[in-house]
Amino acid sequence: MTSTSTESATFGRVENDGTVYVKMPDGTEKSVGQWAAGEPSDGLSFYIRKFEEIHNEVNLALQRLKEGKGNAEAAFKLIEKVRAAIITPTFVGNLTALSDKLDELQVIAAVKKAEFSAAKSIAKEKAGLLRQKLVEEAEALAKSNQWKVTTQRFKDIVEEWKKLPHGVKSEEQALWKRFSAARSGFDRSRRQHFAGLDSTRKEAKKIKSEIVEQAKEIANSTDWNSTANKYKALMIKWKNASILERKEEQKFWKEFKLAQDVFFAARTAALGALDGEQKKNLEAKQALAEKAEKILPTTDVKAAKSALRPIQDEWNKIGHVPRNVKDKIESRLKTVEDAIKNLEKNEHQRTDPAKSARAQSTMELIENKLAKTEKELAAAIAKGDNKKVESLTSTIESQKMLLEATKTALAEFTR
Repeated sequence: MTSTSTESATFGRVENDGTVYVKMPDGTEKSVGQWAAGEPSDGLSFYIRKFEEIHNEVNLALQRLKEGKGNAEAAFKLIEKVRAAIITPTFVGNLTALSDKLDELQVIAAVKKAEFSAAKSIAKEKAGLLRQKLVEEAEALAKSNQWKVTTQRFKDIVEEWKKLPHGVKSEEQALWKRFSAARSGFDRSRRQHFAGLDSTRKEAKKIKSEIVEQAKEIANSTDWNSTANKYKALMIKWKNASILERKEEQKFWKEFKLAQDVFFAARTAALGALDGEQKKNLEAKQALAEKAEKILPTTDVKAAKSALRPIQDEWNKIGHVPRNVKDKIESRLKTVEDAIKNLEKNEHQRTDPAKSARAQSTMELIENKLAKTEKELAAAIAKGDNKKVESLTSTIESQKMLLEATKTALAEFTR
């Protein structure tokens, strides 16, 4: 037998006729059964194994509860079963130790049950708060006109609601009533919107049909500026109108675009005569831009401004350039102008009298402190105060470094 079996054997015995007895906690003996299938000692071993099975079951339940894996209610049922078995035992072992183990299991199970109840209560409270947030979100969504997205969100809220643990029934029902009201309000608005969509589309069809007719009427106009502005106005009117079904929208747009293209193609051809002059203007501005760019890099602000001024005057006298390159050529001159402005700004900041005065004042202050510290060092040396000499020497080194940095800054302001 194992050591546990050997220990359990001290709490029982077997008669020659196979009757097996167990020692009760009060010192008395009680028969647990009779063995008739072999040697009496085998019968004692059989009843000891029954005890060990129960003992192991109790130990396992205790271990699982301590690890947070067991079930408190299952433990209570096991305790009840084993306590009843101890009163009328059908096994042999240390019943007192088993009873003590049950007491320990009962304490742990009670603690775990209390923890579970507390956790369950907290979970219910959290679920209530989450449901409250879902209801508030639903009430905010009730006024949404993002029909597809909001419809899906209401569906998602229902699924999230189902996954939450149940709380106080009356409170949960009240919250669900609010959610249902919000969802119903949104659904009602959505139905009304789509019911009115047909009339809106009829109106949009009428508007876009009129736009197409107006576009066709002015397609052959030679009043270039006025007609171009009319097309812009028609385009704005088109964008402000509601969108039609895809095929119908494309049909009207194609007709409108065709009329517009007829006009702008004729306008482009008529204005083509101006291209030669605008190209010459572009060449002139390109030459000026190259001349301006050669001013940089420079550190002489005055000379740069003087060189740039006649270039700017000549630039302003030149007429229009082709629209597609206007921004590009203008940006070349502006880049030079901005660079000179920044150079002038930096130069002003560098020579700022106030900053120079502050640097001069700081330098004088550091010089005075250095002179004072050097006197203190001389006095410490005279007294033989080595500790103070070491401290003051370090201070003087720091002050000298700071003084050099201040002198460098001052030189920068006064160069």
